[in-house]
Amino acid sequence: MNKTIEQVINERGYIVTRPKGTSMFPLIRSNNDYIYVVKADKPLEIYDIPIYKGKNGNYVMHRIIGKDEKGYICCGDNQWVLEYGVTDSRIVGVLKEWDHKNKRHTVTDKGYLRYVKFWCKSLKLRHFILYFCHIYLNLKLKFGKRK
Repeated sequence: MNKTIEQVINERGYIVTRPKGTSMFPLIRSNNDYIYVVKADKPLEIYDIPIYKGKNGNYVMHRIIGKDEKGYICCGDNQWVLEYGVTDSRIVGVLKEWDHKNKRHTVTDKGYLRYVKFWCKSLKLRHFILYFCHIYLNLKLKFGKRK
């Protein structure tokens, strides 16, 4: 029987897995990077990246960008639509480390902290930034491997 992410974190205190989905791109790449998620000490802070149960029951990994009376305000790094009302009761863990291209990164790395401040402050421009990033990546995939 396969255990859920929540069951593994409750038993061990952590889980190492490969995430699926593109909502945290460019920080985390789907089916490529490994993430290290630990049981969350609550309350969480702005810029933390919790794993929580979405309204449809699926697990979601988005960044906390604010708080209000209904809970946390979250948004994926590859998104610009805010999700309101994420409560502590829905959170099963929080990202602490990830491996990208065989290099380990932590949420305390100086480069990561600069990325977070820029990326979260540019939320209103994110739609345009992501649009041009996706055009660039598509062109790179299309023309970059020609010999």
